[in-house]
Amino acid sequence: MKHIKNSLLALMLTISVSFAVCAAEPKIKRIRYEGNHRISKETIFAYLDVIEGEKATNAKIDSSIKHLFETGFFSDVRISEEGGDLIVRVTENPLINKIGFDGNRKIEESELLQEISMRANSVFSPYKLQSDLNRITSLYQKTGRYSAYIEPKIIKLDQNRVNLIYEINEGREAVIRKINFAGNKNFSDSDLSETIASKEYRFYRFFSNADVYDPDKLEYDKEMLRRFYMNRGYADFKITSTTAELSLNRDGFLITFVIHEGDEYNFGAFKINSNIKGFDSNTLQKLVTIKEGRRFNKENIDESVDAITNYLGEHGYPFVEIDPRVTTNPQEKVATVEFIIRESYKVYIRKINIKNNTRTLDKVIRREMRIAEGDPYNITKVQRSKQRIDNLNYFGKVDFKNKKTDEADKMDIDVEVEETSTGSINFAGGYNTDTGALGQITLSENNFLGKGQQTQLSTSIAQKERNATFSFTEPFFMDKELAAGFDIFANNRDFKSTSSFKSKNVGFALRMGYDITEHLSHGFRYSLKREKVSDVDKDASIYIKEQAGKHVVSLFGHTLAYDKLDNRIAPTEGHLLKLEQDVAGLGWRKEKYSKYFSNRATAAFFYPVYKRDVVFKAVGRAGHILKYGNSKEINLNDRFFIGPDYLRGFRTAGIGPRDNNGNKDALGGDTYYTSTTELIFPIGLPNEVGLKMSAFHDIGTMYGIDNKTFKHNNIINSKNLRASVGMSLIWKSPLGTITLSYAVPYMKQPFDKRERWNLDFGTNF
Repeated sequence: MKHIKNSLLALMLTISVSFAVCAAEPKIKRIRYEGNHRISKETIFAYLDVIEGEKATNAKIDSSIKHLFETGFFSDVRISEEGGDLIVRVTENPLINKIGFDGNRKIEESELLQEISMRANSVFSPYKLQSDLNRITSLYQKTGRYSAYIEPKIIKLDQNRVNLIYEINEGREAVIRKINFAGNKNFSDSDLSETIASKEYRFYRFFSNADVYDPDKLEYDKEMLRRFYMNRGYADFKITSTTAELSLNRDGFLITFVIHEGDEYNFGAFKINSNIKGFDSNTLQKLVTIKEGRRFNKENIDESVDAITNYLGEHGYPFVEIDPRVTTNPQEKVATVEFIIRESYKVYIRKINIKNNTRTLDKVIRREMRIAEGDPYNITKVQRSKQRIDNLNYFGKVDFKNKKTDEADKMDIDVEVEETSTGSINFAGGYNTDTGALGQITLSENNFLGKGQQTQLSTSIAQKERNATFSFTEPFFMDKELAAGFDIFANNRDFKSTSSFKSKNVGFALRMGYDITEHLSHGFRYSLKREKVSDVDKDASIYIKEQAGKHVVSLFGHTLAYDKLDNRIAPTEGHLLKLEQDVAGLGWRKEKYSKYFSNRATAAFFYPVYKRDVVFKAVGRAGHILKYGNSKEINLNDRFFIGPDYLRGFRTAGIGPRDNNGNKDALGGDTYYTSTTELIFPIGLPNEVGLKMSAFHDIGTMYGIDNKTFKHNNIINSKNLRASVGMSLIWKSPLGTITLSYAVPYMKQPFDKRERWNLDFGTNF
């Protein structure tokens, strides 16, 4: 009974409180507006949660204030109830009369305006201002300027208007001061630095943004490192962490890649596991390029996946997904691959949208794709397309995003790219024992006018040689996988130290090349040049005097190359086979036009004896030239002249046929062959220094001269071999590979021109 009484008492108290609240919240008779000048009453009313005839609860008043603030029209909003009226008092935000930027030099005003949301004649909003400041700051950070500071200045005008001026201190670019690698034992820091797109700051990179920090580029670098190791046998490779530390003054970054190399693996037996009914997986065995016992290489897996996908597509199975699963055995150092093939749900590609390519043309990106609109969706081909676009090196970031459509069996693909700098300028200077002190400037652009075309202008000046070359290449000539281009060149060379004359060549070349397979390539070329032998000394050989003057060479040739080197600049493993053949004089009958066949062959082999630090190198070269038709001679400039680039210890034109009279001028040869064996090894300095040494042995000869051309008998023409041994100091400098060699010729002829020291730039194969 007591419990019932208590319940009734509680109910009566609740009813009493409810009546009290209702009495405190009378119905609104009317709504009054104060402080609004530009904003109409109707607009304000639209954001209120209270209407006349209803009660104005605290919750409704609070939500009304919130909604009015969210419009951005007002800097202050107050709502109160007085005598049955609801009073809405507002303070309007000013109207923006003008927006300006001061201090921006690196980013155009038009680009800044695209980033902000407020415009002239729009309402000023403190919230939008903060958002716009963040967007401008982010834009500067993307250009590497992390110390940029933006201060907004609000200048009040009459009629509640303001001018908004962004005062910008752009600061300095936060360049990459240092790139560190931790955990790398088999490859040096310099090897890995060459693999990634990010580079350490150098003063000569002012035409490139490679040394500007970009977090998106860092993701690309990680993928390039994975590819580098995976293609060299390291199937367990992982990037443990990547950090980018900003210096205290915010003008530089220290980037550190912590990696786990793992062991080097060879391929084990592979397996194909297919769940496609009615199809014998044994027929796919021949398409797999993996060879048991060979070094693990991710490229072989990708090639196999592409080949199987294409084969199944051609035989009625376009909707397949291939999952190559790699299993490693650390004890036996063997990696086995299982290709799991599934027939996927049939979805077609309705549309492919290329986005954010403000410079690069759509077709340059589309021609790298292995998918097209209307094709069945294939994840393998999508991934391969992304990889091919990445390989262009035109973009810091490439993303493929799938989008659903209103049709269940169709989808769109958005290809979002982020463009990066593709131009560069390189300077080189130094001394070469062959040509003397030299300087070189090279300007290049790998995505000319956004068409994927390559242009290069290179000039070099040395004491004994001057060169100028302009090159242009269209990698997809007539939208086919044909690389076509032309070269315009001029060369002046002083041979007086060995042969008492100077030569000058001016001409042009047309060329076209294509890939037969991934490693086998073929190319054709045609060149027309004018050769001139001039400044012949008075006591020069009679044979040189007879050839003084101008000659024209019309030459057609081709090159067949099989390249399996792991790196074309500084290889440590693989081999290269190259055959070059030229025929001169086709289509020309005048005596002054050269007519000859020229053949040159090169074979290079590299093998890592110990890890990647000690490398064995073997290179063989041979060449032969012979005249044909009614040609009386092979011109002086067309013969072979070899020197320290092939046979160290001897000067350029230091061996081969000579005039036995006077100063024993070199006359060039018709036949040569040389061989180099070399062992390259570290010298104990840190890898980042880039210094190594080598011990080498060079052997070879050059001989042969047309006796019908040379009517006299006082020609020295020896077939005897020449040979030398020596040591080289090799520096992988920021300007390229520089090699200082000391050679001792131990097989030589008395008339040879010898030179023990040689300084050279670049790599010769």
